[in-house]
Amino acid sequence: KLKIGVDLARFRGDDIGVYVEVYYAFPQWQLTYVQGAAGMKGAIDLTTIAVRNDSIIAADRMRVEHTLSDSIGRSSLIHMSKLMLPEGKYTLKVIARDVHNASRVDSVTRDLPIKLPNEQRMVLSDVEIASKVHKGKQGSPFYKNTLDVVPNPEGTFGETQSCYVYAEAYNLLLGEDKSDYTLRTAVYNAIGKEVISREKPRKRTGESAVLVDQIDVAKLRSGVYTVVLSLLDSAQKPITSSGKKFFVYNSVLGIDSSLVHLSPALSLNVFATMEEVELDRDFKWSKWEANENEKDQYESLKGVEAKRRFLHEFWSKRADGLRDTYMKRVAAANTQFNVLGQEGYKTDGGRVHIMYGPPDDIERHPNESGTRPYEVWSFNQIQGGVIFVFVMRQQGGDYELVHSTHRNELHDSNWQRYAQTN
Repeated sequence: KLKIGVDLARFRGDDIGVYVEVYYAFPQWQLTYVQGAAGMKGAIDLTTIAVRNDSIIAADRMRVEHTLSDSIGRSSLIHMSKLMLPEGKYTLKVIARDVHNASRVDSVTRDLPIKLPNEQRMVLSDVEIASKVHKGKQGSPFYKNTLDVVPNPEGTFGETQSCYVYAEAYNLLLGEDKSDYTLRTAVYNAIGKEVISREKPRKRTGESAVLVDQIDVAKLRSGVYTVVLSLLDSAQKPITSSGKKFFVYNSVLGIDSSLVHLSPALSLNVFATMEEVELDRDFKWSKWEANENEKDQYESLKGVEAKRRFLHEFWSKRADGLRDTYMKRVAAANTQFNVLGQEGYKTDGGRVHIMYGPPDDIERHPNESGTRPYEVWSFNQIQGGVIFVFVMRQQGGDYELVHSTHRNELHDSNWQRYAQTN
């Protein structure tokens, strides 16, 4: 199958827009090659569009060609599109078609929130994962800020490859503090354990700065990692951070056995790559776990960094692995209990599923004479066995909770009156 790798990074643009780079990777052996005058040629027709409110705001189309030498290599062909987008919520769609075989198509769709950088504090761009960073020449397709930054859209590295990270820092000369700041690079494994960390002092020589670091992947076992770049002030307090996931396949060291045996632990890196809209959504979904005081605290927070720290502390106070279980239940609730455009987690059935898990048994009464549709859910392992009764009180509506034997839930021994139609 034709398979395209896609990644992107957002950088400061102008007063009304954000500069977005979209990166593509095509394994060259996946192309269909035909004989041409100069040799065997393959080509991909590549279309990239940014859609907002069903309207195409920006688009780019290119033909990516490759001519074989003596044999098909194992490397990927790397290309890039450049977009300038005003603030808003977008859907990015990339469509790749094999020019010489129309039946071979691949597409990638992802959310693309665009927000102008906060000009009142130091901020970081997205992190770009790269396979090479070196002094560049103008005219190179990957040239920026005097460097050639060759992206790795698939984010995958073998033990003999180099993993580079590139980011940009902005608003460095704001405020009275013009002292040195610190760039901290940290790498976390799949269970949130910090496996690499280092700090480099940096001088505020200009309003913005280019940040480049290299990760020695030969020392990392096979697995998923997150690299987080953070800026620290003169008191070593974090100002801002940005992160990106990458993957290592190390045939020499193999897989870290601790990843197999340890339960998932929560680390700040879980939230380091989230935008503010994603953080707000995460906490919105957490409403059945949060108490009123925690809800008030979150509502009072300003800025993405404060929300990242709050969510880290919020879930760290809970049992190991609870967030993973909870969010899986949210995903199931949003799928199974969505009704009339309302997200499933907001419904009574969705709430019960999230808080207590799937029931051991469901007794369904969808269409009986003289009664409205109703269901009885049984949980055998809670408080010696409890039930929840849901009735569709409005035709075509949602199933509402009317009774439960759970000691902390609504109790109404005369719940049958809600199910009766007369």
